[in-house]
Amino acid sequence: MSMKARPVGLNRLGIGNTQVSIDINARVLNENYGLGFCMDTLDQLMDILKKSGIELHHDFLKESVLSLVHVKNDVNVHIENLLSEFAMITPKRFYTTYRKNSITLESINKHHKTTTCIYGKYAEMVSNKTKYEGLEIDLKDFEGISRVESKFNGWRTVAKFFGTRNFIDILKQENVNSILINNILNGQLMETPQLDLSRFKTISQLSDYAKAKLLFDHTDGNIELIKHEFKLRLGEKTKVNYQMRKIEKLLPFVQNPEGRILKSIIELKQQLKE
Repeated sequence: MSMKARPVGLNRLGIGNTQVSIDINARVLNENYGLGFCMDTLDQLMDILKKSGIELHHDFLKESVLSLVHVKNDVNVHIENLLSEFAMITPKRFYTTYRKNSITLESINKHHKTTTCIYGKYAEMVSNKTKYEGLEIDLKDFEGISRVESKFNGWRTVAKFFGTRNFIDILKQENVNSILINNILNGQLMETPQLDLSRFKTISQLSDYAKAKLLFDHTDGNIELIKHEFKLRLGEKTKVNYQMRKIEKLLPFVQNPEGRILKSIIELKQQLKE
């Protein structure tokens, strides 16, 4: 296929004796880029490929299997607010990476990794304008929009999380990002009152709070490092689950002694459910 005939968004096309492999981005949908690949845009996808000289059998889509899946949701919540609130939580079983316009949360599962990135869509598009040149997309439509994009790379990971690799069956699954975000936020309080030391009725409770504060300050709030510190002090064979549960309950007060209400994260969770 000549570059002139190749539609924007078609990254790679492979044709073998028994299979066709396609690596394609939602930019191929042009004015429907914001919808992404869904049941409503499948006919458009087939038509675009046909006009480009790639005519596929009508059973192609229902027979297709996926080796890589990106699930996206656009929410009307400002990224600056989300970044400031995510900085107040300490997700378990996830590595967090903060950048100017995004936060990336990567599962620590070595065999079936998922990566969820929340970023300001407008800023991303402005910084990569050449990717959208020639398309009927108004970048201003994405102002104030945060995109939640989760990546499942590798066929084993796709099969593990979706229970299938079938293209149509995966498209029909709902609330994927909602489930992932809830897993990330599991056990995190969305609202905490202002810290009042009188809430600690015993010396032991006050001591637990002091430990939580010291460990939080020493590790910059990294849960895995806090567990590591426990093991160093109590011995590698010591189970730290009981101690960690006490510490985790106190971390919100350590992080924000003045109290907090994570309004933007609450709104994010609500919009992902809709």
